[in-house]
Amino acid sequence: MSKKGILKLYLFSLTLLAALTARAQPFLTFTGGIQQVLPDEEKYHDFLVPESDSARQLILELKGADGGWIEYTYIDRFNEQRTQRVNAGEGATISTTYRIGTGIGEIPPGATIRMVIGKRGQWAKYDLLPDGKFGAGGGGGTAILMSRGQSSAWQILMVAGAGAGAGVQKMGDQIKYYPGQAGNSDEYSYGNSHPDKIAEGGTSGGGGKSVETSGGGGGAYGNGEHQLGELHYGNAGWKDRNLSGEPLGGIGGTQAGCRNGGWGFGGGGSG
Repeated sequence: MSKKGILKLYLFSLTLLAALTARAQPFLTFTGGIQQVLPDEEKYHDFLVPESDSARQLILELKGADGGWIEYTYIDRFNEQRTQRVNAGEGATISTTYRIGTGIGEIPPGATIRMVIGKRGQWAKYDLLPDGKFGAGGGGGTAILMSRGQSSAWQILMVAGAGAGAGVQKMGDQIKYYPGQAGNSDEYSYGNSHPDKIAEGGTSGGGGKSVETSGGGGGAYGNGEHQLGELHYGNAGWKDRNLSGEPLGGIGGTQAGCRNGGWGFGGGGSG
């Protein structure tokens, strides 16, 4: 098959070369080649599947956003200043190929493909780390949805989970650090949690749980939970699913003194 018969959209949440920065409108255009689409001002991107004999396949690759990392300095037992970085969780990467057509499991010409591309969680940097618990923001999920023709109904095609933010706890001379966990892309997956977790992740599109010092990440359909503050959690990527509303993406958790989660499907929790 010739290259003109394949349409590729590579959807990333990381900074790459040759990016398209189109807004939600107008639609991204068919070029017959690879298009890289980045998160832009916390807005979704739409692509109209062309009615063209030269477009036979749609190759989609997407990546959930990474969480935020933490870097800090401390004084070791030899009275030397050291620097430590705690890595964030990496967002999941998935890809698939759809045929363009009117058959079962195919994407019909004239359909709208909506891309909600997650943004990275906010990172943190501390000089001479004080005692306490510290976290970075979780990343936002990345999703592809479809609406057929002029229909107002949407369906999820693919979702790549985001990575979790890093965490650090210091009490006197004792420092514990918790790298962020990686995102996943299973159909009915649980939200990723660290083995020493203090709150549960969300399940089947629901939001994550919360503790006093952090907010849960948003799921596809449900907001994360929170205990303090009005926006101490990530928002759902598709709040009005049961009302046939449009999937618009959700903002990450925000709270004074915390690191913000990234926008996406849904938004990352604050740390």
